[in-house]
Amino acid sequence: MNTGADWNLFRTFLAVADAGSHSAAGRRLKLSHATVGRHIAELERHLGQKLFVRDTDGYALTPAGDHLKQEADLMASAALRAERIAAAEGESPKGVVRVSTAATLAGYWLMPHMKDFHATFPDIEIEYMTDAWPASVRRREADIVIRLYGPGQENLVGKKIARVGVAFYASKDYVEKHGVPTSREEWASHTVIGFAGAAAETELHKWSNHVTRDAPTWLRCSSIADQLRAVRQGVGITVLTCLIGDQHPDLVRIAPDKLFSSTDVWLLAHPDLRQTEPVATVFDFIAERGKQDRDHLLGRTS
Repeated sequence: MNTGADWNLFRTFLAVADAGSHSAAGRRLKLSHATVGRHIAELERHLGQKLFVRDTDGYALTPAGDHLKQEADLMASAALRAERIAAAEGESPKGVVRVSTAATLAGYWLMPHMKDFHATFPDIEIEYMTDAWPASVRRREADIVIRLYGPGQENLVGKKIARVGVAFYASKDYVEKHGVPTSREEWASHTVIGFAGAAAETELHKWSNHVTRDAPTWLRCSSIADQLRAVRQGVGITVLTCLIGDQHPDLVRIAPDKLFSSTDVWLLAHPDLRQTEPVATVFDFIAERGKQDRDHLLGRTS
C-alpha cells in the first residue's frame, strides 16, 4: 500500500481508528469534526481505498484500513525513535513535554509545584493535556500520561507512584439542614449530585452508585468544576477526590472513615522516550512529588 501522504493525515487516521468517531478523534487532536472528516477523505482519495465503514457504534476499519493501521503504527514508532535520538544529542534538558492527566491532578496537585520546577529547569516547557485524558502516548499525543486504576493497554514503562483518595462531601449548610446519612437506608432521604457524560462511565461513578443506591438524583454533571459548585451551593452530597474536597473549608466529609476509597496513580511513558532528557526530567520530578505528597494525595487528615 502506498503511504506517501502527509503524516498529519495518518495521525488523524490513527485517532479515528482508536476513538471510533470523528468527534472523539477531533477532541483528542484539537481539530474540528469537519477537519477530521476532510483528513480521512483526503487519505482515502490518496490511497484509493475505503478505510472506514459506519456501524452502530461509530466507525469501524475496513480490511484495507486494518492493514494501514499496522503500517501507521510502525510509522509512529519510527517517529518516536527519531525524536529520542535527536533529544539525546542535547546538552541540557530542553524542549516541550506533554503530560496527559486528569484535571484534578493537574490543577490541585501539580500546578502548585510548577513555579519550583521552572526555577530548576527553565528550558523545559510542560503542556498539560486534560481535555482528552487519557491521551495516547503510543500515538504521540502525549509524552507522559498519569493514569488512574491501571496502566492501560499501551505497553508503556513506568510505575505506581501514589494513591488518590475519594470520599463523599456535602456543604456545611446542607448538613445543618438535612443531617448526614448514617445507614444505607437513610440515603433515600438525601439528594446525590451524580455524574453525566463520560464521567458516568468511570469507576468513581460505579462506587458512588454502589454506596448511595436509591438516593434521589436530579442533578448530574460531566464537569468536576460544576460538581464542586453544586455541592458548595448545598444542592446535595457528591463524591470528590480528597485533593479537592479537603481544600474547601465550607465542605465536610460524610462518614470519613467508612465512605472512603482510593485508587492507584500510575506514571507512564513510551519506552523510546522515557530516557530522553526532557521527558526523564519531568517524569522523575512527578514521581518524586508523588512520593513526597503521598499523604496529601490519599487524603489523610492525621
